[in-house]
Amino acid sequence: MKPVRSLTLFVWNLIPPAARHQLLLRIINPAKRQIRRSMIAHPSHEKTSGNKSPLVVAGLFRTASGIGEGARSTYRSLVEAGEKPIAVCLSASFNLVDMESPVPLSDMPDDQQGTIILQLNSPETPKALYDLGLTRGKSWYVIGFWAWELSIFPPGWDKNFDLVSEIWTPSTFVTQSLAAHPRAPLVTTKGHPVYVPEKIDGSRALFGLPEGKTVYLTLADALSSLDRKNPFAAIEAFKRSHADDPDYMLVVKTRNLRRNPQAEQDLRKAIGDTPNIMLMDRSLTEAQKWGLLKACDCLLSLHRSEGFGLPIAEAIALGKHVIVTAWSGNMDFCTPRNATLVDYELVPCKDRYGRYEFPDAVWAETELPDLDQIDLQGSASSD
Repeated sequence: MKPVRSLTLFVWNLIPPAARHQLLLRIINPAKRQIRRSMIAHPSHEKTSGNKSPLVVAGLFRTASGIGEGARSTYRSLVEAGEKPIAVCLSASFNLVDMESPVPLSDMPDDQQGTIILQLNSPETPKALYDLGLTRGKSWYVIGFWAWELSIFPPGWDKNFDLVSEIWTPSTFVTQSLAAHPRAPLVTTKGHPVYVPEKIDGSRALFGLPEGKTVYLTLADALSSLDRKNPFAAIEAFKRSHADDPDYMLVVKTRNLRRNPQAEQDLRKAIGDTPNIMLMDRSLTEAQKWGLLKACDCLLSLHRSEGFGLPIAEAIALGKHVIVTAWSGNMDFCTPRNATLVDYELVPCKDRYGRYEFPDAVWAETELPDLDQIDLQGSASSD
């Protein structure tokens, strides 16, 4: 036995230190995840009630993303309904802190029972529940508030059905995708309420935008796939209609480009040397986000698919003109009265950045609208 151990040690030492480290991580990390999962409490299937039972909203309160804004929206809607929710932030757990929370945060209560709305998707659920301390001996009613952007059930998400009591979604589009699984628990559409601040500083100078121009805005996050948000179509449509026209400007607002060098290269190539297109890659505070929306004249969203489309809803709530793909989650609230709806055809989902690469999925390929033919001054009021 001793010679075998010696041989094993000899072979192990032949492996470069960096490779040994990666090999250990591949062995240890899955084992750690399995151990953590085995310690998570089974969710209750009976809703708790009464003032003594805590109501928690847990999510990415300090993250400038759609999922983060969803958690903030859920918390505010519960407060407005007269409830007393506790906001527990998980941004640090997932290394996604890039803003201050506009709502008051608290630690996770140590109660044995309660109700928690976990505003994270299925893959993040085990880690979130473990980090929140919902381990054996506790019996909480766990509502998973899940968002998804395609019309097929997301592969692998079903393995965490047993960790939630029920599922909420932001749109009927997402509900149809998730409820299609034969073992899915109760799936209910809840939407995302939009709360427009009473005071918004929409000064163009804050963002380096000139006065007197018609400014279009398109938004994308490199971590959510630029192919899905599709700023490339917005750039092409703008170039065809207003390239080099000093009276018009397009702002391409992004996040996380540095975390995806290929996406950044592709986007900069698409913009090229067009002088009236500005690339703005940074996270904004909530106040800055609303300020940018107010400073622009039109939101141009030629996305291929949306689970909900919060920026679209926020722009409509501000009374801005919105030009948007007439498909997926945003069609719960986009109508010809409040938006210019762009025709599309459904095509196989092919994502060059790998996030949405599913052979059975489809998404929208939009026609490029002629922006010259759209009267931005006739912006429809919100429904």
